[in-house]
Amino acid sequence: MKESVLDVLMFLLDHYSDGGTLDDDARDNLAGQLASMGFGDGEIDHAFDWLESLADDDEVQQETCSAWGESALRHFCAQEQYRLSLEAQGFLILLGQNPMIDKPSLERVVDRAMALELDEIDLDAIKWIALMVLYNRPDTAHLYAYMEEMAQPEALRRLQ
Repeated sequence: MKESVLDVLMFLLDHYSDGGTLDDDARDNLAGQLASMGFGDGEIDHAFDWLESLADDDEVQQETCSAWGESALRHFCAQEQYRLSLEAQGFLILLGQNPMIDKPSLERVVDRAMALELDEIDLDAIKWIALMVLYNRPDTAHLYAYMEEMAQPEALRRLQ
């Protein structure tokens, strides 16, 4: 898996329509645009599958996370610690402390980050992933503007 899958996802975030649904013609059109930009078919297909899977297992995520108490802290497993940069982990902890972000959404961000299979997921990548997750979850669409602000480099300095 290459960094370019994340580049494809960022392109799709800008062009994905109707809250996460694309008809075959729109998908083919976007895939053609991406291919003309030099992305490989494997990267394009993986990015579409990744994006479409944002809605998968939402009910399982809700059930798994509903038992969390308000004072619960998120710990990262060894694989997450290895692949998520310290800055990305810190950002996720910051999100977890924000009452505007629910626990299932935070878990979905971590799940989707790990699904990219990148060797290292840095702060910029985790911000983009959080934007994509929140944009595609119907119960958190109102947080998209907040996350766009958080994605700006100076936003973290203000929060520290």
